[in-house]
Amino acid sequence: MVQNMKGYSDEQLEAMIMQGSIDAYYDAHIDKDNYAKFKKGEIDDFDNSAIRDMQLLNLLERLGYPMDELGTYLYKDMIAEIYEFLKGISTRRDMARCRALMSQLTDAFSNFYFCIAREWKDMGIKSFHLNIERAISKIDDEACDKELSKRMFGNGPEELDYGLRAMQIAGYALNKYSYENAREYKKPVAKRLSNMPTNVVLKNHF
Repeated sequence: MVQNMKGYSDEQLEAMIMQGSIDAYYDAHIDKDNYAKFKKGEIDDFDNSAIRDMQLLNLLERLGYPMDELGTYLYKDMIAEIYEFLKGISTRRDMARCRALMSQLTDAFSNFYFCIAREWKDMGIKSFHLNIERAISKIDDEACDKELSKRMFGNGPEELDYGLRAMQIAGYALNKYSYENAREYKKPVAKRLSNMPTNVVLKNHF
């Protein structure tokens, strides 16, 4: 991994070390490079999980998410995990499992987030959430595919936190549902998780 650090600025390296997010940055840069290949159709060496990840990044880009923010790639990782969970949901008996997942998605310090942030990315849970929040705050509504947004989120005024929004994106990506009758576009609101501290400041940059 040391050899691959040559592509980072001193500011990025310092931020990664201070925030404990080297793995997260490293993975995000790989995703960013792979996404550029994906958009060119260069996917011969991609496995199924890589193609899934690129398709999810494509949905996020079409929704106006900034592709130069670490949080966008962390959000993709969140959605991918939910995607794999939803693939196994097929009967009403699974609804209890869905409700349990939804409960975890609304809790900033749940085991769901602990696994992704601490075990997969070796970064702090607060930094994980704050990076996602920053990416969401930089969504470009002008660049958003309004028709996609209507099919994915409908046109109601419902405000959901970004954990539950991630579940909507994963469900749409799996063709589990679509709001086909949504007529008017309204910018979807993705709120912060209710138990996420508000006095934490994020200083690193992707």
